[in-house]
Amino acid sequence: MYDEQLRVQLDELPEAREVGFDAGGWLNYVLMSYDDQANMRHRTLQQFQVRGWASLNYKGVHKAYVRGLLNWDVWATNDAVVRGRDCDNYNQVERAWYQFDLGQLLLNQTGKQQPVGLTLKVGREYTTFGTALVLSMPLDVIDLNLTAGDWQLRAMLAKTIKDSQNIDESAEVSSHQDRCFWGFEVTYHGLSNHRPFAYFLNNSDHSTPRPRSQTQRYDYSSRYLGVGSTGSLFTPNLTYKTELVGEWGRTYSDRATDGQDEICAFAADLQMEYLFRVPTRPRIMVEFIRASGDGDRGTSAVATAGGNRLGTRDEAFNAFGFRDTGIAFAPKLSNLNVYVVGAKFYPLEKFGRLFKKLEVGTKVFFYQKDKGDGAISDSTATENSTWLGWEWDIYCDWRLTSDLSWTMRYGAFQPGAAYDSSNDSCRQFLYTGLTLSF
Repeated sequence: MYDEQLRVQLDELPEAREVGFDAGGWLNYVLMSYDDQANMRHRTLQQFQVRGWASLNYKGVHKAYVRGLLNWDVWATNDAVVRGRDCDNYNQVERAWYQFDLGQLLLNQTGKQQPVGLTLKVGREYTTFGTALVLSMPLDVIDLNLTAGDWQLRAMLAKTIKDSQNIDESAEVSSHQDRCFWGFEVTYHGLSNHRPFAYFLNNSDHSTPRPRSQTQRYDYSSRYLGVGSTGSLFTPNLTYKTELVGEWGRTYSDRATDGQDEICAFAADLQMEYLFRVPTRPRIMVEFIRASGDGDRGTSAVATAGGNRLGTRDEAFNAFGFRDTGIAFAPKLSNLNVYVVGAKFYPLEKFGRLFKKLEVGTKVFFYQKDKGDGAISDSTATENSTWLGWEWDIYCDWRLTSDLSWTMRYGAFQPGAAYDSSNDSCRQFLYTGLTLSF
């Protein structure tokens, strides 16, 4: 959740001039302190990050953007996840893309809005489909958007970034993935309060295990067909987003070296939020998320090793999207039902400019397994019960100035009957960070 919040903030590009070059950067400091239940210990991490960006815009027709990251991780003594690496650093190109807008070119030449528009974006960009239930990640992508009247058609061809985190948490492939995506999405804009959409997405897995295993092969190749809508109901104050997706494909099961088994799974999400147009601008929200599970998965819903039983259909949903499932528990969307209620507001907006953009909020999560006898992403939930537990999160986002912001997240998860007595203690997670832009 904390990565997604920062990602959204950084991806908000500054307003572009008609012709011009802009550049800038961010300094980011993060402190995380959390309970690692799988290893029965508490860990503390500090992150120091420097980002630099540059953008180019020529009359709205040609646009380019690049952003790089320098990151330093400093763990408390003996807290590093990888033993002996208490201090670590890495750098990467986070974004690097070029976009051509044919519709804007014709508008500039004729002075008239064209009935058909076409944009082409090529490069490294954060990519989503639908409401991001199935796909939400940075990719090296070719993204084509065609608009005609009230219809928008999008076609996408993409590849995962080298050494990006795999959705398959098996030890041999968890730290890297090599996947190719292609798909298309259709959105209808002809309704005043609703934006229905439908999409198809194909994932082909070419990941190579490190080291290679003689007793386990890996290939989770899946397809997704989704429908949904975003908009408002009855009043502009009540907004919603909803998505339903079916998944099918082929995968190697646990201990399989020859022959793949069928994937047949689904997921659904419905979120509603109401804004009260009164001082402090309070909002309340509810959400329900369901991701199908498989009752014969051994120790993990999100790994090949210890996953689906050999020779059976895999009914556990697995995809590449994002949903906020809590900061302390943060389960992956597989064999999971999540019920969420939340509220947020600006309590001090009347106390001057400094506090006008201080937002405080809270969420409560209730978790159930879809299949009580199946595994989830947390391998410590070993009991045959659907009740996983509940979590309470609180957060604060404060834009102190136009260039400086502070955020804090705290969550506490109380495990339920799906955990035995050695794993049922409360788990806590604290995250706080400062971001300075220049």
